[in-house]
Amino acid sequence: LVCLTVCAFASSALAAQPSAALSKAKKDAEAKGYTFAPSRDEILAGAKKEGSLRALLGFDIPTIKALRDGFRKKYPFINPHFEEHGNPTESQRFLLELKTGRVSDWDISNVLSEAQHEFVPYLEKLDLRAMAEFGVLQIPPKMISPESRNIIALSSTVDASAYNKKLLPPDLVPKTWEDFLKPEHSGRKMLADIRTNSIAGLVPAMGLEWVESFARKVAAQQPIWVRGHTRYLVAMAAGEYRLFFGTYYHGVMRMKKKGAQDLEALIVEPVPVRLTETHAILKGARRPAAAMLFLEYAASAEGQKILWDVEPFKSSIYSPGSKTEELVRGKKISVGDWDHIAKQHLYMEKLTAAYGFPKEEKK
Repeated sequence: LVCLTVCAFASSALAAQPSAALSKAKKDAEAKGYTFAPSRDEILAGAKKEGSLRALLGFDIPTIKALRDGFRKKYPFINPHFEEHGNPTESQRFLLELKTGRVSDWDISNVLSEAQHEFVPYLEKLDLRAMAEFGVLQIPPKMISPESRNIIALSSTVDASAYNKKLLPPDLVPKTWEDFLKPEHSGRKMLADIRTNSIAGLVPAMGLEWVESFARKVAAQQPIWVRGHTRYLVAMAAGEYRLFFGTYYHGVMRMKKKGAQDLEALIVEPVPVRLTETHAILKGARRPAAAMLFLEYAASAEGQKILWDVEPFKSSIYSPGSKTEELVRGKKISVGDWDHIAKQHLYMEKLTAAYGFPKEEKK
């Protein structure tokens, strides 16, 4: 009898601990002006009452369709309406509309990464970070901003370089960042984007001073300055160029998927990885519960597989077992996390100056 009593007491105490922790988390969130849903059942009940969802998503249309179909299959009681909203100009325009007080019927919006702090006043104060930390939402907590607590980065961009394996001899393929500075790559022998977001990805690991110095040395190589990636990767695949300094892994792999077999992605350590595809639930959203379920779905293994297979080749470094996490596993990485996202535009301004404010060279 004593054993049964003690065991029952211990079991009761263990059951009470999560409840007490959740209760405290809810009080802490509310003290800061946030809403905290203490249970998944509460979120599900709310979503069933809402019955629909409207979202502006920063993905390609095929990805949006795949996410919609998968989400609808998982939650048949929610009718989703999604639209593409990935262009930075569109995001800036939408932000201006929010600032003027325009009322919209969208529940989720793509958030321009470099302007996320400007978006914060127009976002619903849901403590998604705490809900993820306590398992109310099945989302890796690091995918959610620890500062705003309601912006989520659904994927990560791996910055890479590219080369044409028929044009660039194996012994000249760079293995370190310094290898790009070899004499064999100077004098208009490689492409370099005038936009410095890729090279800025090295700042977390190497420090801004080192990256500024490196940028000046890249400029001294007299590269062919370009703007944008796709058309130059197409030209590279056709044999016009042999090396592209600072492009995107997913862009190279997309070209290979389309048949550009002479094109190779080049990943150099430390590997720059930036949190991207930031989204959030808008202030006054009519369907916040359904919105939370969608963000959870997009962050799930199923959603992350869609982002890799359909986007393609994008998923979150913080999603265990995702293709992006596998790609950089065991490598030294330079993660442009939430702290660095806020400073990215400052890094880019300094690095553009280090490049010497180059202009795109028109063909």
